[in-house]
Amino acid sequence: MNPSVCLQRGQKPADPEEVTNEALRSMCDNTLHLLTTTVGRLADVLWPKLLYYLTPPQFSNATTPLCKSLIVLGSKKKSNQEPNFNIDFTVEVNLPSPQTLMVRLLVNAAFPFSSRGHGAPSLSLLQILSINIHPNTEILWEKEMPPLLSILEESTAESLDKKQWGEKLLKLLSKTLSTIDDDKWVCQLAAEATRYLSTYNNALEEKSFLYQCIGVTLKQCFNKEVVKKQLQEMLLTAKHSDAIEREGVAMGVGLCANSHLEGTLAKLEEFGKSDAFKKSPSIFNLLKERNDVEVEKVKSTLILCYGHVALNAPPEKILTRIDQDILRAISKHFNTKVLGIKVETKDLTMKLSLVQSVGLIAKAISECVKKQGYVFSRKQEIINVLLDFIKAEPADSLRTPLRHLVIATFANLMPLDPALSENESFELLKVCVNTVFSLPPEIQTPEKTKDEETLDPKQRKALYKDTLAALQDLLKSFLARDPTPDGLQNIFKHIESWLSSGQDHERERSVKAISHLLAFYLDNLNVKNMVTFHNLGALLGRLSLRCSDPHPAVRTAAVDCIYSLLYIQLRYEGFSLDYKDEGVDSLLLLKEKLDNPDHSVLYKTCSDLTKVMSKRLPQQQLTTLVFMLFEGLVDSQANCCRASSVILNTLLKNRGGGLQELVPEMLEVLHVRLQNITEEQVRVAVGQTVLILASQHLQTVVNTLVNQPLPYDSWTSEMWMALGADPIIANQIMEMVMEKLLIMAPYVDQRDSMMRGGTTKVATNQPLAMTCGLKELLLNGQSQEPALSRFPQLFSCLTVRLGASVGVSAPKDNNNKNTASIHVAGVAADALRILLARAQLDEVMKRLDEDKAWDAMKEANAHVIGVTLLARAMAKHAGPRLPSIVECLCPSLNNIYECQRVTVTAFFSELLNHHVVTELMLIDVLMNNMMERISDPCCTVRMLAVRGLGNIALGSPEKVNKYAKELLAAMSSGMEEKDDPGKLITLEAMSGLSKVLLYLDKKNVHLLVVYIFMKIKPFLESENDEIRCASIHLMGNLSKFGSGEPVFKDQIHNVLVSLLLHLVDPNPEVVKACKFSMRVCAPVVGSEQITTMFQNHLHEDKSLHYGEFINDLTKYLIQDFPGMLNFYHISVIQFFKSSWAEVRAGAAMFIGFLLGNLQEEHFSHLNMGTITKGLVMLLKDPDPVVRVKAAEAMGHFH
Repeated sequence: MNPSVCLQRGQKPADPEEVTNEALRSMCDNTLHLLTTTVGRLADVLWPKLLYYLTPPQFSNATTPLCKSLIVLGSKKKSNQEPNFNIDFTVEVNLPSPQTLMVRLLVNAAFPFSSRGHGAPSLSLLQILSINIHPNTEILWEKEMPPLLSILEESTAESLDKKQWGEKLLKLLSKTLSTIDDDKWVCQLAAEATRYLSTYNNALEEKSFLYQCIGVTLKQCFNKEVVKKQLQEMLLTAKHSDAIEREGVAMGVGLCANSHLEGTLAKLEEFGKSDAFKKSPSIFNLLKERNDVEVEKVKSTLILCYGHVALNAPPEKILTRIDQDILRAISKHFNTKVLGIKVETKDLTMKLSLVQSVGLIAKAISECVKKQGYVFSRKQEIINVLLDFIKAEPADSLRTPLRHLVIATFANLMPLDPALSENESFELLKVCVNTVFSLPPEIQTPEKTKDEETLDPKQRKALYKDTLAALQDLLKSFLARDPTPDGLQNIFKHIESWLSSGQDHERERSVKAISHLLAFYLDNLNVKNMVTFHNLGALLGRLSLRCSDPHPAVRTAAVDCIYSLLYIQLRYEGFSLDYKDEGVDSLLLLKEKLDNPDHSVLYKTCSDLTKVMSKRLPQQQLTTLVFMLFEGLVDSQANCCRASSVILNTLLKNRGGGLQELVPEMLEVLHVRLQNITEEQVRVAVGQTVLILASQHLQTVVNTLVNQPLPYDSWTSEMWMALGADPIIANQIMEMVMEKLLIMAPYVDQRDSMMRGGTTKVATNQPLAMTCGLKELLLNGQSQEPALSRFPQLFSCLTVRLGASVGVSAPKDNNNKNTASIHVAGVAADALRILLARAQLDEVMKRLDEDKAWDAMKEANAHVIGVTLLARAMAKHAGPRLPSIVECLCPSLNNIYECQRVTVTAFFSELLNHHVVTELMLIDVLMNNMMERISDPCCTVRMLAVRGLGNIALGSPEKVNKYAKELLAAMSSGMEEKDDPGKLITLEAMSGLSKVLLYLDKKNVHLLVVYIFMKIKPFLESENDEIRCASIHLMGNLSKFGSGEPVFKDQIHNVLVSLLLHLVDPNPEVVKACKFSMRVCAPVVGSEQITTMFQNHLHEDKSLHYGEFINDLTKYLIQDFPGMLNFYHISVIQFFKSSWAEVRAGAAMFIGFLLGNLQEEHFSHLNMGTITKGLVMLLKDPDPVVRVKAAEAMGHFH
């Protein structure tokens, strides 16, 4: 089968003979035209018979060809003056009456493009029929019709203003009736028109216009009974359930009231009391099949009627009737009473009618009060009712015209007295603005509910447009009552919160509303006296950032707002109306750039915009603008936050110099804002803001930041850090901080509680805060350049600050419990650490971290160790930096705070441990400083000075003899130190001297050997292990200077017993020291056997069999020094009372071996009584070893 022949299921084959309806209609039109123009004998049949077909509704589509044919026929007969041109309607009984014809053709003309364009043909035919309608109309219509026809020729269905066109036709009707001047004819027209209403039941727009025609007719009618009857007919037969028809009836009744106010009001009241308001069967019979009529709908019609009556009634009569008749009646119909209680209706139709009616009444009053005064006493009462309507509307949808009608009505009520109070105005504006701005976007289709139909897009668009326009009019009516900056502000405060909404459509509505309002303000501005536009800054602050809104419509409207604002300012400054400002006009060109969503373009545009604003903004307005822009930093739109920061910074660069007094407040606000800024770009910009302020008011900025609560929160820290971004500012701040730290007390001594006594060091606030600030500033990588250029000063300043912070408590702040948690020394240590990082001293930092030096530096008990480690690391890995650091640190050695002297002395002391100071020619400076510190009032400083002097032996041994005299004097005086609680100075002196003696020439020491020996001797029995050890060591080191000296030999024998007994000292380091000293002193003893024995057996790393050693030694002593046996045994007996059990046991052994090896002849040298007494005492010793050794010794008795 050929597929082209296949038909879809159910499809009929095309019939070449088939004629469409349109084609058939066209054929008929042509046929009628041919009959009219070519068949002459038919003319008398067609005229006037064709008129019959004009009025039945079923022939409405034939109106145009009928009219055209009748125009041809009538024109011909009229020009030929044929007698049958004049129609006798009494004879032609089937034809419609002249009144009906006129009504029909007028209604056709009102909708000229319906029914195949029947408007112009209907009007033309009416003109031809003039004398047949009524002889008096001919001249009037010849004059009035052609202009109307011209309008139609030049219009299309879209371009024709339907309302205006309808008014022109009603005016024509009114003039026609006046010209006819025949009351009987007019009354008949009214009656026929009313009867004819039913033919338009399916064309409600046309029916509505017919109602208006009836109203105009009744207005011209003098027969009050006819008027009354027709009004009754209209009200009774109307289809009240339809909005268009209700409106038409009301307009007709209103027009009638222009001439028949009393009668119309009476009829409305009568109808209001009639059966139409009682739901009884009789009314339904009366209205035939109209039993669907609801009482509310009838009431709605009546309420609307009263509004139109007010609008159309004669101005001189209406004002007295508004309260008494009209509002009272409306109120009665609107509110129902149930058991005597007023119940408000929920019927939307009635609400809409009430709103429209009130709006019309307000318009009527507005017209009247131009000529006569009037106080609308029920204005607020009505407003409250209408406000309740709006509040009851669903916030998430717009389905009815209620909102826009209510708001439009408010706009009409605004000009009327009495004026609203401030609170009443506030409430009204708040409700209206919120109910419109909160609506969902126009394109969003709300969910359909069970009872509601969704509006089609066209209706929806119209409804939104009308609602927004009504709000604009309301805002303008408010502004018109108070066209001042205050009046503008009273409106703006309701809109401003919407400007930063997260919803695009809400921001768009709010910015556009303000744009219209400002344009209106500018257009109506009349500057009579010098008023300041005091809210310019606030308005610019809110609107300028919207110029960078992500939504293009918002951006454009925002620029319009700025444009209007700046021109308003120019007017207030006294510039003329025609003055053009080049800068402000350039804003209009910016609008094109704003279409480009590229960020860099938008910000450049913002910057240009700011320059224009900055130029025109009075100084007193700058503050408000700046603070508004601060709020903009946390706008709902990231783009606007960024724009706000750009505008703010541009503005402050240009104008910030005059804002010094506000700097603290500005920084406080920025601090608060920072807590909510998430956009990194904006945070950076805020840092820039702080920097700009600092470049203009550095001292104020620093003072403000210093006074922030401690510890600094992250936001204050961020602001401090921002200051490091500019090398010049950072440098100035570093200078400032160093100067303050130098002159301000680092702490105060506070008394502890009365119970405990004593004092505590408490940090002073400002130096602590400045150290914290400096630390944060150094965290900014861009601070590297100034940090490097000021490195020596910063290093020494922070080192000294660290010294003054150790063991210092944080100040207590009752308002801030966290302050006490600050580690004062930790802050300084952190700052110093960051400084080292900025100086890229990586090796120094690595070494300090490995040695855990930072922890040590922060704590009082380890601070000196920490500083020593710092100096060691600097000497090893940052030598070239030391000369300038030493130079900067020197003045602090004379500081009144001993803690700072301790830190610097410790640093210098360690430097002397390294040869680099000689290479850098620092040795003299350091040595001189150490010499001076020997007499410092602080014993720790003196101890460190002695240590430093001793360190020269390790760091620069070649320099020891150069300073021999000073070194020996210092060490000697160190060993004699009286104010030395822990004998630390003594210890350092002995240790130092031990080190120095290794490098001193004999000539420099020769005369002092015995003197030093005598100084050392008391320390051999010191309870302090380190001192015993150091003194024994020193003794050994002295030996080389005393060899060959008899005096020195005697001194060695004086201490020999002590050294021998300390070979069993409980402290292994002391034992080692003894072995060393006895080994090096051996040659001086004067006995080859003893010398050999010492040198063979006394090695630090070898163990010693003490019993055998002493046994052998006593033999050599008896053999080589028999004359000294008395001295030896007395010396040993003294050690029976030693505090160390090991030494007491050793003494017992010594005596035992001495007695055991002693020949008979030598016993006379010993005091046996004393020995016996001593050993008996040892037998009672608490230590069992001592008791055993005492018993063994007694066993050697002969």
